[in-house]
Amino acid sequence: MTRKLLLAALAFACVAVSLILPLAAFAQGATPSTTVLPIQWGDMANALFKVAVEALYPVVLAAVAYAAGKLPWWVSMWLTTQRIDRALQTGADYALNAVAGATAGKALNVDVGFTVLKVALERILGSTPEWLIKEMGGPKGISERLFRVFKFDETVSDKNTLTPLVNALSTLSFVK
Repeated sequence: MTRKLLLAALAFACVAVSLILPLAAFAQGATPSTTVLPIQWGDMANALFKVAVEALYPVVLAAVAYAAGKLPWWVSMWLTTQRIDRALQTGADYALNAVAGATAGKALNVDVGFTVLKVALERILGSTPEWLIKEMGGPKGISERLFRVFKFDETVSDKNTLTPLVNALSTLSFVK
């Protein structure tokens, strides 16, 4: 069976080459001659290489995706943890820039603490894949993680900032 398949592939290659070479020469604008047929091998090889690379690109990406699914549990866990940390930091940075009165590097007071947490939560929920939101514990888990990301002053506590946000989660429009 393997031998027949190999012979069939060889026959197909011979037919394809015998058809492609004259067509390629004609497409290049070569005039038919009875004595000489100029074939521009460099251009043809370059074009074939481009086609081969474009055809192999999805195959390579699929192989990488398959291999990523077969990673050891500890590598997968480490990558997920890194992704969670990056999402939290991105949301926190956005909130510090978006909320008036919040300054990066300085401790936040109780007046802006709730607003900063809410804006960061909205940013994370709007820009993070659903699987990662579930991995972080949903909106409640993200809120609790965000509370640990920010630097608050002594006026901020769990009771006056985090608990009101967690209680308000069901009423916020951006929480699904």
